[in-house]
Amino acid sequence: MLTWIEINRAALRHNYAAIQTLAGDAKMICVVKANAYGCGAPECARIFADAGAQMLAVTRVDEGLELRESGLQTPVLTLAPALPDEYETAIRGDITLAIGSLEEAMKLSELAVKLGRTARVQLKVNTGMNRFGALPESVAEIVGRGRKLPFLEISGAFTHLANAAERDETRTREQFDLFNDAVFGLTDISLHVANSSALVRFAEMRLSAVRPGTLLYGQFPDGFIGKIGAQNGLTLRDPWTAKTRVMSVQNVVKGDSFGYGSEWTATRDSRLAILGIGWADGLLMEPHARVESPAEAVKAGLKRAARLKKTPNGGRTVKLGDRSFALVGRVAMQTCAIDVTEAPDVTVGAEVIVPMRRLAARQGLARVYVD
Repeated sequence: MLTWIEINRAALRHNYAAIQTLAGDAKMICVVKANAYGCGAPECARIFADAGAQMLAVTRVDEGLELRESGLQTPVLTLAPALPDEYETAIRGDITLAIGSLEEAMKLSELAVKLGRTARVQLKVNTGMNRFGALPESVAEIVGRGRKLPFLEISGAFTHLANAAERDETRTREQFDLFNDAVFGLTDISLHVANSSALVRFAEMRLSAVRPGTLLYGQFPDGFIGKIGAQNGLTLRDPWTAKTRVMSVQNVVKGDSFGYGSEWTATRDSRLAILGIGWADGLLMEPHARVESPAEAVKAGLKRAARLKKTPNGGRTVKLGDRSFALVGRVAMQTCAIDVTEAPDVTVGAEVIVPMRRLAARQGLARVYVD
């Protein structure tokens, strides 16, 4: 195998156990959306289910269907609403759908009656994220009338915190209070608000269930949250390693250039190892969801320029054994190169660890699971 992602099962089990200890009696709803944050949803879901997860959570119906097709029978919840043309698939797949209105409940009930199967749902409450969900003041009516609908089971209610990873707690506590008011008296269903950030920061938000995501995969949402986790005894292990191998070793003489654009020129006789990974695989591709202001863009550019002045290769290094090597030249679509002039023992086939953001990694890269 030339290029792959190595996932450590023992690290995933450790993280699950550590989070469950912190969560206390709260049930675990393990989030495996986006291919389990790049770690491979079916296998990660199986690990968490075997460890005792009450439920698995995804964003979309097709993600839930993938878990069912892999043989998993653990309850699966979609965190976003399904489209009407997905209802039948969800009901047949025994996938619990997030709903935000009585109308959705009625449509699902009607279809479930025709299919002779139970439609399972949880009510998503919009307390401020403003993407999906029922208004808090409508919760009592939806649950009350929904419970009377045939072949419809309402098993829980939840909300999504918009600012739990921000230092200012005000908005998060406002959302929590809105949710508590909305579900007052609903003691016989699963209630959950705590995502990874809230789970670590706010013990009172660990209700009947918690909803860890990125924590399961060895990452804290923010550095200050990691410090709070450490204070509470929460230690995580990183299960993820991106690996490739040396495809070729090339000797270049002083003055020769290398790669697209001839951006790198040898200042001495050099030895380059060509690696089987590039930007199409996710190398050096950084997901960037936030829209920068002009001032932020300028500030980020100045910081990058300072780093490049200090380290012309941008600090881009890979690891081969216990040694680090700098990337040279332009990263190509499926290859890149490192300078191994000082390492004459590096040969074709050598295994290399490369830096890569998980959700930037190409989904088609093989995930190899080790213990």
